[in-house]
Amino acid sequence: MQVREIMSSPAITVRPETPIQEVARIMRENQISGVPVVDEQGRLLGAVTELDLIARHAPLKEPRYIAVLSAYIPVGLEEYRQYKEQLRQALAINAAQLMSEDIHTVTPDTELEEALELMLDPECTLLPVVENGRVVGVVTRTDIVQLIEALEMGPEEEEKR
Repeated sequence: MQVREIMSSPAITVRPETPIQEVARIMRENQISGVPVVDEQGRLLGAVTELDLIARHAPLKEPRYIAVLSAYIPVGLEEYRQYKEQLRQALAINAAQLMSEDIHTVTPDTELEEALELMLDPECTLLPVVENGRVVGVVTRTDIVQLIEALEMGPEEEEKR
């Protein structure tokens, strides 16, 4: 089975300049967990997910610093990186500033097993489906759950549907 058989198409997308309030409204009204961010040609730039929106409103955890030769340096580099990411999200005003850029993608011809493997990543709530550089659909956890429901149904349950 291939991704094209379960993907939602066309994908609901937003542009980089879309205000965060509008992104949240689009996600709520369409009951989706995230949206791909695309340029004017429909090419994928990143995605904004529920996690990105929630993280934007989470309290900032400031890194701990130690004094060294009359200067302050962060105790842990990873802690400092996390703080910088939280600060970036808190200050974001549009999709481009909030989106995650390093996201998994698939093509319509990707085998479903590969897509399922990618969705095991706790931070992967949607997989943009890209063909010829453009977003043509999206696979979400809801799409996967609907497939599992259909596969688990007996023949008599399927007839009732």
